[in-house]
Amino acid sequence: MPIRRSAQRGFTIAELMTVVAIIAILASVALPVARFGLRRQKEIELRQRLRKITEAIDRYQELMTIPATVPIRPAQLQALGSDGYPKDLEELMKGVKMSDGRTIRLIRERDLTDPITNLKEWDTRSTTDDPDTMSSDGNNVFEVHSKSTALSLDGKTRYNEW
Repeated sequence: MPIRRSAQRGFTIAELMTVVAIIAILASVALPVARFGLRRQKEIELRQRLRKITEAIDRYQELMTIPATVPIRPAQLQALGSDGYPKDLEELMKGVKMSDGRTIRLIRERDLTDPITNLKEWDTRSTTDDPDTMSSDGNNVFEVHSKSTALSLDGKTRYNEW
C-alpha cells in the first residue's frame, strides 16, 4: 500500500500581502474617524468645564454679595461696593468659608484643567476689562476662555473664543 503524504498547510505570500493590504486600508479609514471622535470628546469636555467654572464664578459672586440681613454670611465677605468676583480661579477651589464654620467648595481641582491644552491655565477677563481686548487687567475673574488658539471642529471659531 502506497503511503500518502498530507498536503502542506499554510499561507502563500500573495495571501499574506492581500490581508496586510486590507488591514492597511481599514486602518487608514479608521484612524481619522478615531481622531475626530477624540477631538469631539475634548470639545464636549471643554464646554462642560467652561460651564462649571462659569457657574462657580456666579455662585461665588452671589455668596460674596449676600446682604447683611442674612444670618449665615461668608466669613471673608467683601467690603461694601465690591463686585464680589474671585481674584483668581484658585479661590473657587479653596471655597467660601461661611460664618457658621462650613466651607463651601465651588469647584474641584480637576475641573480647572483645560481639556484642549491639558494645562491648568485659562485666559480670564475681569469686570473692568475692555470688552474688545483679549487681555485682562487681573482685578478679578468674571469670564474664562481656553488658551488654545486651535480651530474648533466647526471650522469657524477658535477655542479661545468660546
